[in-house]
Amino acid sequence: MTIEKRKRKMLAAVALHHACNDGSVVTLPAIIPVLFTEQSLIKEYSDIGTMMMFGLVIAIVAQALIGHFAKTRHTRYYLALDALLVGISLLLLTLSRNYMMLVLFYAGIRLGTSIYHPVGISWVSHSFKGNSLDKAMGIQSAFGNIGVLLAFTSTGFLVDAYGWKMPLYTWGTINLLAVIIGLAMSAGTISSEEIVQHKEAEKKPASWPQAFRDIGVFVPMILLGGLAWGIMLNYSPSLLNHRLGMSMSKTGMILGGWMCAGTISALMYGKIASALTRKWTLITAYITMTAGALVLGLAHSLPLIVTAFVLFGLALFATYPSMLSIISVAMDPKNRTAGFALTANIYIIGNSIFAYLSGHISDSFGIQAPFILLGGLTLLVISYTMIIIRKGRLQER
Repeated sequence: MTIEKRKRKMLAAVALHHACNDGSVVTLPAIIPVLFTEQSLIKEYSDIGTMMMFGLVIAIVAQALIGHFAKTRHTRYYLALDALLVGISLLLLTLSRNYMMLVLFYAGIRLGTSIYHPVGISWVSHSFKGNSLDKAMGIQSAFGNIGVLLAFTSTGFLVDAYGWKMPLYTWGTINLLAVIIGLAMSAGTISSEEIVQHKEAEKKPASWPQAFRDIGVFVPMILLGGLAWGIMLNYSPSLLNHRLGMSMSKTGMILGGWMCAGTISALMYGKIASALTRKWTLITAYITMTAGALVLGLAHSLPLIVTAFVLFGLALFATYPSMLSIISVAMDPKNRTAGFALTANIYIIGNSIFAYLSGHISDSFGIQAPFILLGGLTLLVISYTMIIIRKGRLQER
C-alpha cells in the first residue's frame, strides 16, 4: 500500500470516528427541551449546566491520562474504544429514571469522547504537513460537523415520531457499528517502519510544561472555541423551542442549517486559509461570530435569526481547523498528543464552565442572555488576537 493511500485510509477512519463522536455529543442536548418540558429528568436550566460541569471533571482527568499514556501506534484501538464507550453509554441513557442516573450515564459519554481529540487530531498532525495539514484538518473537522448535522436534523423528527429515547437508540447503535467499521478502515494504515519510528520517538516522555508553553499564547482563543460550542449546543435548542415557539422538528432543521454551513466552511478551510492565511481567517471568523451571537440574543425575527445561525456556523467552524493547524506548527512533535490533550481540556473548560454559568444566567435573565455574553466575549478575543499577531506570536507555517 502506498504512503498516500495509507494516509487517505487513515484520514477516512479518523473522519468516521469524528462524525460518530460529535453526533453523539449533540444527541442528549438536542432532546433536553423535551425533558425540560416534561419536567421529568431536567427541571431547570441550571440542571443542564450542572451536568456539563460534572462532565468537565470527567473529561479533564480522562484526557490528561490519555495524553500521557497514549501511543501513536495504538491510535486505531483508542478510537475503537471511544466508539464502544459512547455507544454503550447512549443506550444506557434510555434507562434513566431520575436526574442522577442521567448524569451518571452522561459521564460515560464524556469518558468515551475524551479519547478522540487528543488521539485523532494528533494522528492527523503526525501524518500531514504544510498545505496538506490545513486540508486534512478541515476534512476531519468537517466530518465532525456532518455528525452533528445528522444528529440535529434526525433527532427532532425521531423525537416527534417515536419519543425522546429513539435518538439515543439510533446513535448508540451507530457507534457500536463504528467500532467494527473503523477498525476495518484503519487496518494497515501504520506500516512496520512507522511503528518502529513511533516506538523510538515515544521512548522519551512528553513534556507537559513545554507542551503548555507551546500553546499558552492561544489559550483565550481555545477557550472561546469551547464556550461558543457549549452555549450554542446546549442552549440553541431551548432558544428556538422556548423563546420562539419552534417545534422540535423545525428546531432540528434550523440547527441542521447551522451545521450544514459549518460543514461547508470546514471542507473549504484549506482553500480559505490559502486565500486569507490562518490569522486573517481567524479575525474574519471572530468578527462574524460577534455579529451572529448578538443577533441571536437580541433579535425576534425568525428570518434574521436563521441567517445569524448560518453565518455563525460558517465562522465558528472555520476557527477549529485554523487553531488546530496553528497549534500543530507551534508544538514540538513529541509533545503533540499531550499538547492536543491540553488543548481539548481547555476547550472543555470553556465549554463546561460557561455552559454551567449560562444555565444560571438563563434562569435569571432569559434564554437569550448567554448569546449576548458570547458576543461580548468574542469582541475581547478579537482584540487579544490582534495583539499577538502584531507581536509575531502566531506562526503560519
